[in-house]
Amino acid sequence: MKKMRMKMAMIMIVFVCTLSSCGKPEDFGNTQMDAEGSIKEISEENPQAVSDEAEADSYEGESDDYDADAEPEHPTGEYDYEGEYNSYDVNEPALEIKKNDDGTYQIQIDLFRLYSLDDGTGKETEKGLEFAAAGPGGNEVNGVIKLEEDIAAVTIFGQEWLDFAGLSEYRFYKTSDVPNIQEIENTSPEMSADELLDSFINGRISAVDSTDLTSTFYITDLNMDSEEENAYSIGEKVDLDNDGENELILNGPYGGIYLDARDNMVYEFAGGDGTALILSYIYYYNGEIWIMYSNRSSAGFEWYHMEKFEGADHLVAEMDFGEEFDQNNPEAGIKYTLNGAEISYDEYMALGSKIFAAEVYTN
Repeated sequence: MKKMRMKMAMIMIVFVCTLSSCGKPEDFGNTQMDAEGSIKEISEENPQAVSDEAEADSYEGESDDYDADAEPEHPTGEYDYEGEYNSYDVNEPALEIKKNDDGTYQIQIDLFRLYSLDDGTGKETEKGLEFAAAGPGGNEVNGVIKLEEDIAAVTIFGQEWLDFAGLSEYRFYKTSDVPNIQEIENTSPEMSADELLDSFINGRISAVDSTDLTSTFYITDLNMDSEEENAYSIGEKVDLDNDGENELILNGPYGGIYLDARDNMVYEFAGGDGTALILSYIYYYNGEIWIMYSNRSSAGFEWYHMEKFEGADHLVAEMDFGEEFDQNNPEAGIKYTLNGAEISYDEYMALGSKIFAAEVYTN
């Protein structure tokens, strides 16, 4: 009996231990699953939360107008633009910048043998020194000046300027902190004829064809290379139309071009046109200046046409004379004429000697 009781006690102990050991693995397994579930949740949710926060930080502080391609801007007042700058082309002063008391700038740009922007006004902005000036034909041109240490890079905007100049960017190097601003010419109605003609020479204004007011040209449109045969050059100023004010002679092919200034504009007064129309003038004939066109293009033929003006738009007298040999009638000899009427050889020679002695060639 005693053995039976001991046996029953042993069975009970084994049963209790079995129940205890079977419960622990199940609880561990559940704990392990909970831990894996928790880790799995963190690994899926936390990176998303971090990504959202990083994306939010990357946009924080950016405006809706952000432009990744925009040029870096600089604060105004950072650069010292004032001074005199030389052109790399001619190593002479070509850019003058003067700062006014109100913070604006006077700007003068002399583009060698092209054009002079003498009345530029500028204001410093975040893009540089932006300016405006009177361009070809009186139209306004705009541009900007940027400094790279002591080098000024000038850009002039617009297709009209590019068509005119063929170039829109220019560079100058600084030689002095003190600008040499020239007095701006005034194209007001009070300008004299000499001042208007000087403005044409300097490239500031164009000349107009008197017979076609829509046709204009600048001095830069002419070949001014003195080393070339058919080039133009600046000649004298002479009162060619007897009005008390000088005209400008541009020496050149077939006698060049004569320019008159009136009504605040410059006009083409006369011009040569081939070997059959060579331009010159007579200083003086019967006390006044005459314009003359000559035709010596054919053998045995000479023809001359003279015009006298009292003001370039007021023709007051004309004269034609010449000589012609009729090859179909050689026995008739040379025929001499004055204003369509035949004159003698002696009369022709007397007239010719008087006129040709006073002729001034402008080829």
